[in-house]
Amino acid sequence: MSWRQKRSLGEEFVSKIYDTFQVDERYVLDHPDGFTYWSGDLATTVRTDPGLFRQSQVTYRVTATTEFIRGRGRVAEVILALEDILDHGTMSGAVYNPQTDVFALECGVYATEDNSEFSKGAMAAAVCLQVNEAMVLSTRLAEHLRTSIAYSAHPTQGPRSGVDESLSHTFEQFTASGAAPNRWHGQPEWQQAEWVMEREAITFESDHKGRIHATFPWHCGGEPIDFLVSIEEAHPRLGAGLHATLVIPMPLPKAGIGKLALNLNHYEANEYKRCHTLGSWCMHDEKLAFRLFVPNLLYTPQALTEVCVAMATRAIWVDEWFVALRQQAAPPSS
Repeated sequence: MSWRQKRSLGEEFVSKIYDTFQVDERYVLDHPDGFTYWSGDLATTVRTDPGLFRQSQVTYRVTATTEFIRGRGRVAEVILALEDILDHGTMSGAVYNPQTDVFALECGVYATEDNSEFSKGAMAAAVCLQVNEAMVLSTRLAEHLRTSIAYSAHPTQGPRSGVDESLSHTFEQFTASGAAPNRWHGQPEWQQAEWVMEREAITFESDHKGRIHATFPWHCGGEPIDFLVSIEEAHPRLGAGLHATLVIPMPLPKAGIGKLALNLNHYEANEYKRCHTLGSWCMHDEKLAFRLFVPNLLYTPQALTEVCVAMATRAIWVDEWFVALRQQAAPPSS
């Protein structure tokens, strides 16, 4: 059986990503649940799980991974560099596999019929952006840190010479759209996002047209978790869009933030948390944070609400996660 038969919503998502890539079939390796594609000398793997029936509907986890750099004895330096770089990322998070000594970018969505209007297009775009970012990051880190790029080749066709031109064309569409006025400005769905915050947050304030600030419970002492979704901050490469930032109020040294950010990205990628893994844990204003940028091109009326629900869900589970860690570290009572 093949995902090409599109027997499930998850396989429909894989097919959408495949079509968005405009792939050269010679550089595709099929799997029963997805495919690996060499758009250049880096490999990107897209997969769907079989689906999980829950709350009267089936949810599919669709993921994409692009390996881009090897540690080669400089893992700590790469992590330190990534914690700043990912603050200006888009829709993928960085992870590190110590068994293979390879860093990769990962993204994923929990696809349902209810959220497919946003998540299908968002996932396809996230994969295209992931490949572009992996190429940029691999070259940048290899030059500055003298480590090696995670080159890969098709098992029968061998290495690919050059980069798929369709990727450059797609990225140009993102930048062109980002140069236009922000498509989220003044849209009616800001009121729907306020309803999410009213239900989930401790406090929130909104200007009703382009900015919501909220706080969520933090049971490890100090201030609450801080959340901001706004159109005020443009992306340095992609221009206008929607920026979402979740800040954890926990003092940590810079080196500690980088390692913890990668661990949290890995945790989200491997645990069923029901919040899209679009974006990345990173360092923002010298604090541990989760950052997501949704480009102007991806505007849909559903996008803002989906982002707010995912961030609210993330705020809840990360608070519980740190509470559990603190309890495990506490000395046993006498």
